[in-house]
Amino acid sequence: MSNAQVFGLGGKVELLGVRFRPGVIGAVSGIPADRLLDTTVPLAELSHLRISVAELAGRADLSARLKLLSNLCRARLATLQQPDPVVRYAVTRWAHAEQVALPAISDLTRDLGLSERAFERRFIAQVGLTPVGYRRLARFRSVLRLYANGVRDWAQLAATTGFSDQSHLVRDCRAFTGLTPTEWAATQEAHAGFFQDGKITTS
Repeated sequence: MSNAQVFGLGGKVELLGVRFRPGVIGAVSGIPADRLLDTTVPLAELSHLRISVAELAGRADLSARLKLLSNLCRARLATLQQPDPVVRYAVTRWAHAEQVALPAISDLTRDLGLSERAFERRFIAQVGLTPVGYRRLARFRSVLRLYANGVRDWAQLAATTGFSDQSHLVRDCRAFTGLTPTEWAATQEAHAGFFQDGKITTS
């Protein structure tokens, strides 16, 4: 997803999903990542995953459904080759940067010995987003990490993470969350649970 999609939920709703690291979904699903961008695809069309909605629904409880889903995903991942090292390098560099400016695309392509066009083709095929679009998202995610670490001044967050000003941060926040920074912050009082590596974590 390149932009926020907001859904109104009424009553008791149980959601079960899997979040893959960037650059993995195309290989796991068997569909090029750029074809999945901003779309919804029925599980029945993801034949490589072999996940049946009926089989999941038939399990006794959430724990059993989680176990089935994680086993199916691990089985699929075990058949795959290692991720594209070019994409992995770029995603890693952008994921761990929290300085004023994330590494520029030209810096990464110079390090990798690729033209920007060749890099873009490989990146889009694996991630779905363009390098420019992903770098924009990575910059916003650095804001969320700093916020989680206790930084609450939005102007400071904007300056620290390379936004031109606070208004620029507000625009990207609306694009990625559907909310202003203040509205988004109000939603963080309740935590969602994530099952990761055999244990439940919160995020």
